[in-house]
Amino acid sequence: MKDSRWLLVALILGLILGQPGNLSAQDQPKAKKLNPYTGNPEAIAEGRKVYFLYSCNACHGGTGGGGMAGRPGILYDDNWVYGSDDESLFKLMRGQIPNQTMPAVGQSMTDDEIWKVLAWIRTLYKGDPSRINW
Repeated sequence: MKDSRWLLVALILGLILGQPGNLSAQDQPKAKKLNPYTGNPEAIAEGRKVYFLYSCNACHGGTGGGGMAGRPGILYDDNWVYGSDDESLFKLMRGQIPNQTMPAVGQSMTDDEIWKVLAWIRTLYKGDPSRINW
């Protein structure tokens, strides 16, 4: 009887301890996409041109301070409605955020154009550097 209890305890412990400690690749959180053009002066200059070419300044102003959209159009502070990381902003421009209010202007842009616009927008930031998460 004692032997069967110890056998049962050993079996249970073996099952518990034998479980893999790591999550499978599909269960692990994906790393967010990062902008490949951050800090690239040529890409940033091109991003500024694309920003004006697609009339982003109509809502966000010429320097990101807001245009006809007012406060929500400000691009240089810490107030980001849909997230401030690179991947969230890319999805926002593509129109891939549920219930977003910003028009999906990025649907007309290439991926490179979106990333370059976002690289330029990053240069406008006037907030607290310790709050940067990109």
